[in-house]
Amino acid sequence: MFAGRYLWWMLIGIGIFMFATLSLDYITWLTIQLSGCGDMAGTCEPVLRLISGVLKPACIWAAIGILFMATLLRLHTLSLIWFWGPIVAVWFVASTPILLFVAADAAALTQPATLAALPVAFLFLAAFAAYLLFALEDGDILSLAASVPLRLTLRLTAVYGALAGVAFMPELSRIAGTLLDLPALSVVIALAQPYLQTVLTFGNGSMAPAYAVVATFIAALAASLLPHAAGPQPSRSTIMLRRLRR
Repeated sequence: MFAGRYLWWMLIGIGIFMFATLSLDYITWLTIQLSGCGDMAGTCEPVLRLISGVLKPACIWAAIGILFMATLLRLHTLSLIWFWGPIVAVWFVASTPILLFVAADAAALTQPATLAALPVAFLFLAAFAAYLLFALEDGDILSLAASVPLRLTLRLTAVYGALAGVAFMPELSRIAGTLLDLPALSVVIALAQPYLQTVLTFGNGSMAPAYAVVATFIAALAASLLPHAAGPQPSRSTIMLRRLRR
């Protein structure tokens, strides 16, 4: 998936999410007012169940699915799927609770609790998704194929972000145990998460190291876009052969 098509699908996914979050509640209210079901107790329940219980969750999960698949296809186009695919998958899983929280109560966006509940993995995901919007396949510089120090920095900070997503997601143990039908796995994850949190925060319990790593990751992504930061550029014939293989 090339940059323009990736941008198109990302906008579609964001649009569906915003529609479900901001508009469906008003549509529900308008439907109730026009149908007049509010005059009789219990007659509005089918409408509420259809819109709030079926249509809204379907739109939200469809939007998340579109964003996820578009990102994976973009990585596949750039031949980055093997390393970055699992990393992005962990970021998406760790970011899903905050997306569902925002979708359930859009008014909570103005509350400090939203910022407090914002997972670090979501910041990694947002920065990386923005990076993929650049038309990396149109130039002579390979995507994320910067100098060795930059490439190592990007990978180490990305792995840290994935581990942070695992460590700071309270719902992970329950979700993993339920989906895989392995209660023992839930226990293992629940026991391992506090130790992993201690390691990632260097034992002080503060999120400052995580935010510092996010800043380093964003800076490395920006630096990798600079021409002088790239490694040896491939020849024109090599680039054309790679595109033909895709």
